[in-house]
Amino acid sequence: MGNESKIPDTGSGPQVPKHVQVKHHANGLLIGGGSIAVLFLIFLVSGGYTLGGVISPLWIGFAIGVLIAGLGLFRLIKGPMAFGLGDTEHKHSD
Repeated sequence: MGNESKIPDTGSGPQVPKHVQVKHHANGLLIGGGSIAVLFLIFLVSGGYTLGGVISPLWIGFAIGVLIAGLGLFRLIKGPMAFGLGDTEHKHSD
């Protein structure tokens, strides 16, 4: 039973990949909000009923889905640091 440890030589450092995949934090918002909006729009079109001239409350779900997808599109364009979201360091000027 010899020494079977996998300790690298002192001259070799960690291998860094040449290309790091960019992680988009907006994909979930875009897909989730878009699917919610489409789902409620299907309910609105297929239901085809009104409550005596009153607007159907299903439009609220459609509007929320559009707003979530809009936030995802905004974060896709501006990046994950938009509105300070994802910034966990508090930077103080001393």
